[in-house]
Amino acid sequence: MNTRCGFTLLELLVSVTSSLLIVAAVGSFSRAESRMVDRESRRLRLREANRRVLEMIAREVRGAGFAPVPGSFDGGGDGLAVAARDRIELRSDLHGATTTDPPDGTLDVDSDERIGFFLNASRGTVSESVGRQTLPLTLDSTVSAGGLVFRYLDACGDEILPAAGTDLSADERPRVRSIAVGLTIKEGAESVAEELTAALRNRRSLRCG
Repeated sequence: MNTRCGFTLLELLVSVTSSLLIVAAVGSFSRAESRMVDRESRRLRLREANRRVLEMIAREVRGAGFAPVPGSFDGGGDGLAVAARDRIELRSDLHGATTTDPPDGTLDVDSDERIGFFLNASRGTVSESVGRQTLPLTLDSTVSAGGLVFRYLDACGDEILPAAGTDLSADERPRVRSIAVGLTIKEGAESVAEELTAALRNRRSLRCG
């Protein structure tokens, strides 16, 4: 009696087909996992960039109006010099009365006592201005129109809206006790939006009502 050993052609085809299906399934799962890891990595990178910029702005807001000695420095009375929806300028006396760089009470165009943050719509970035120098804080094309928003809050937490134009007037700015900064950063289909609120140091005495 003869006994046949090995696989028939049909069994071999079934085996190869099954192996190919398993390999394809593993490859598909691996690609899906890779895409998910890339997406989470991108979101984490965006979240870190968002938080870094917000913390930088909040730190300057908290220090606005700092004046270590009495003098003519106008930041001591109004550390909030420009208050617009997508732009802000803050002032603080970094040098006191012991140096002439720049002279206390003088804010020329190069002064490092003038710090600004604004949306550069043409580049799609958030930028910082120090005197006349400008530095981008985000990558190009990652912040679209409306991606940087400043909201100005009074002592009751109510938003102060400008009566005219896009900036708060000289009469409206002294009512601001804190500033909420909202930032949305995008990369491809991913986006991260956060808002951080910081109080002005020279407005802590303001009370609601």
